[in-house]
Amino acid sequence: MSYVELHCHSAYSFLDGASLPEELAASALELGYRSLALTDHDGVYGSMEFAHAARAIGLRPIHGAEVSLAESPAGPSRGAGGRHLTLLVASERGWRNLCRLLTLAHAHTRERPREPTPPAVSLEAVCAHAEGLFCLTGCAQRGVHDEAGVRALREAFSPERLRVELQRPFLAGDRARNGALCALAARLGLRCVASGNVHAHAAVRAPLQDAFVALRHHQTLESSEPLRRPNSSHVLASPQAMAARFADHLEAVEQTAVLAEQLQFDLTSDLGYRYPGVEDETAGRRLAELCDVRLHERYAAGALD
Repeated sequence: MSYVELHCHSAYSFLDGASLPEELAASALELGYRSLALTDHDGVYGSMEFAHAARAIGLRPIHGAEVSLAESPAGPSRGAGGRHLTLLVASERGWRNLCRLLTLAHAHTRERPREPTPPAVSLEAVCAHAEGLFCLTGCAQRGVHDEAGVRALREAFSPERLRVELQRPFLAGDRARNGALCALAARLGLRCVASGNVHAHAAVRAPLQDAFVALRHHQTLESSEPLRRPNSSHVLASPQAMAARFADHLEAVEQTAVLAEQLQFDLTSDLGYRYPGVEDETAGRRLAELCDVRLHERYAAGALD
């Protein structure tokens, strides 16, 4: 049975993802994937790098992001402890809407430099920018699992572009949670889709991901143990292994491939611009030299001191 990983984080998910985009692409191809999605936290920083790395080895890249939802419209606690949605790009319009949402999510983070707040965007804003995007209801612990929230998403995305996301991180309550989500999907006329919430391309990087969690929470490895992942379910697994993980939800496994076929947006060509340095490895160096020369022409002597 085909499986495509639609929820995957790279090192551009700062202090969370433990692998570079090119490592994820290479590992996915080796494991037998034909497509892979990159969905970093609240950003598309690694998307172009991922697109070129994947295309170069014959893997089809899918683009998206895991977006944090604001639980309150304003205030210093905005986004703290909030929920997540997984958004996937289906078209140029979808890419523009995703970028707009990410801009909105980060807009408030610079309002109080001494009291930084995490990026977050309202559910209403997501619904208003749904065109060209597919939506998954988010991860096991912080997804949108309430009926009112899923109904709002269904209204905005339609049943064709919304999936209830199932994950199995091998924690207590996995089966009960997925059963409840399947029941919710059935009530609302929605389909389910499986995902792995990947944070590393290989098991050897799992200890690094542990260290990142400790750093993010300003704790030691020992004290951060309750916050860290207790197993390696976040490591990219083969399609066969994921089918076995979701043996009781095989339709959700099949839906990953069905959904992936509808996500044909190509970041390397559909927007009409190219990633500097891809065709010319000296471009970065030459740009730096040009900037250095023009900098001293543009600014008077002493202005840069």
